[in-house]
Amino acid sequence: MADNPRKLLIVEDDPGIQSQLRWCFEDWEVIAATDRESAINELRRHEPAVVLQDLGLPPDDSGVTEGFATLREILKLAPFTKVVVVTGHGDQSNARLLHLVSLKSRFQRRRR
Repeated sequence: MADNPRKLLIVEDDPGIQSQLRWCFEDWEVIAATDRESAINELRRHEPAVVLQDLGLPPDDSGVTEGFATLREILKLAPFTKVVVVTGHGDQSNARLLHLVSLKSRFQRRRR
């Protein structure tokens, strides 16, 4: 492992998927969060370069509202952090909404 590992925040409420993702990124310093509150706390504490995020987070783990709220807050607090959404909620309307959130984030970064 490198002396100064890159930091990766995984926002995922399923412990099995968290474990698999940790295994895939063994050269990274992996920080895990299971909900929006813990994700934001870990984001502030560790300032990761990359976030892997599920959209189905508690208390709405069968929907996407909490995941999108978490994504918006991450982009607001750390606009240069790269966020990769990894989710089973992959319908077209969610993809379009992700695209709009991404565009808004890029526009706001350029204005700073």
